[in-house]
Amino acid sequence: MSGETENAQLEQLRRVWAVLGREDPLWAVLSRADKRGGRWDVAEFLATGRSEIEGQLALLAGWELPRQRRRALDFGCGAGRLTRALATHFGEAIGIDVSPSMIAKARSLNADLGNLRFIENRAARLEAIADGSIDLVYSCMTLQHIPAGLALGYVAEFLRVLAPGGVAAFQFVVGTDRSWRGRLFALLPNRWLNPLRRLAWRRQAVFEMHVLEEPRLRELLVRDAGLRLLAAIDDDAAGAGWASRRWYLTREDTAENRAG
Repeated sequence: MSGETENAQLEQLRRVWAVLGREDPLWAVLSRADKRGGRWDVAEFLATGRSEIEGQLALLAGWELPRQRRRALDFGCGAGRLTRALATHFGEAIGIDVSPSMIAKARSLNADLGNLRFIENRAARLEAIADGSIDLVYSCMTLQHIPAGLALGYVAEFLRVLAPGGVAAFQFVVGTDRSWRGRLFALLPNRWLNPLRRLAWRRQAVFEMHVLEEPRLRELLVRDAGLRLLAAIDDDAAGAGWASRRWYLTREDTAENRAG
């Protein structure tokens, strides 16, 4: 993918999510029909984040991972729902998002906590995060909204910043299901679906859905011998019509890594 295409995609993502972050940030993060139009209760919204992170950490505990809990990264943090939950389990939690309005909302919702910070990221790389510095990289309902080439680059960045003994846990869309919605989504590209979304959601700024093919992800594993795929688990995070999956990767905590 050319740098020009990459920059255009990033700018489009930034514009769309900046509008959504201003107009209805909590619904844009958790898009339940009955919560559209500012109807999310903030306490209820944040409670969903606690529940999700506690469940994910319980799963990781079965592998006795991550080895340390110094720093967690929430990629596509939105209003900071999951970043806040991670902050109760890690020394520091960092939320990253492309949308300036989402970052502003996250900071205002979480001003009472001192061990988390939010970064507006306008690049195709996670330039603010050092190599091997993150014990848990977590991302849910974010990669599915990013064009595949750009999303693959971000996954490569997850692996760059992952510390030895750490875990990268991320959700993405692998395709469509066999429902009537799934068949429709498989037939129609985003440029045809977007007008329907605008009608259904009664707003001009709408988020797209993008498939990230697993063979392309597996190529990243082949190129990095220190990585191990712990599990690939199907879930329903992407909503009706979509086939969603979570990957759990670890970077082996070897003596060589520890020495480095």
